[in-house]
Amino acid sequence: MAEFTGAASSAARYTKEEWQVRVDLAAMHRLAHDYGYDDIVWNHITARVPGGGHNFLMNHFGLHNTEITASNLIKIDQDGNVLDGPPDVNTAGFVIHKGIHNSIPNAKFVFHSHAPAALAATAIEEVVHLVQDSSMLYGKISYHDWEGLSVDLDESQRLADNLGNNKCMIMRNHGFLTVGETAGECFINMYYLVRACQTMLQAYSTGLPLVKTSPVLWEKACKQYESFPAGKYEWPAMLRLLDKKDPSYRY
Repeated sequence: MAEFTGAASSAARYTKEEWQVRVDLAAMHRLAHDYGYDDIVWNHITARVPGGGHNFLMNHFGLHNTEITASNLIKIDQDGNVLDGPPDVNTAGFVIHKGIHNSIPNAKFVFHSHAPAALAATAIEEVVHLVQDSSMLYGKISYHDWEGLSVDLDESQRLADNLGNNKCMIMRNHGFLTVGETAGECFINMYYLVRACQTMLQAYSTGLPLVKTSPVLWEKACKQYESFPAGKYEWPAMLRLLDKKDPSYRY
C-alpha cells in the first residue's frame, strides 16, 4: 500500500461514530473496485461526518481504491478546506459532492462512478426499464446535463437541485451518481443503476424485438421493492466477503 503520512493511524483519534463511517466509506471504495465501478483514481465516494455540519470525508486524491483505508481518508469542510489529511482534494469530486451534502440531509453517502460496463448509457436520453431488477428505480432516476468537466463551483448546487428527492442520477455524457442514508443503501443503489443501464444496452444490442411491459406493472414492482430496502440485506454479506478477502480497509 502507498505510504500515507497525513492521517490518523488508529481509531483513537476519532469518535466511535466517525470511525464507523470511515470504515464503511473505505469498504465502499474497495467494493467499487471489486465490482468494476472505479476509474483508476478519478471516481469518488464521500460521506458526511456525523455530528452535524457539512464536513465530509473523501479519498486522498491519487490513491487507488485498493489503497484506501479508514484512517487515510481526508476530511474537508463545505469550502473545500482540508481539516484532516494532506491537501490533495480532487476538485471535480468536491464540486460534485459539496452541493448534495449541503442540501440533502438524507444523502449521508454520495457515490460518483464512470462504471465502464454501462457508461454508454449516459449518452442515451433516458433509461428504458426492461428487467425486474431495474423496477426498483422506476420513476426514481434523475438526470443532469453535461456541463464539461465538473470544476465550476456553480454546478455543485445544480447537481443537488437536479437530484431532488431521488437517490439515483444519470449525469449525461459523464457518469452515474447515487446517494443513501447508509453506505449499503448508496452502494446498492449504484449496483442497480449500473445493472439497469447495462441490461438495457445488452438488450438493445441484440437488435431483436423487446418486450416492454406496461407502466402500471413497473409501478407495482417498484412499490413491492419497498419491502426490501436497498442495502439492508446485501451490505452485511458484502462486508463479510470483503473481510475474508482483505480486511485492511478497516485500518
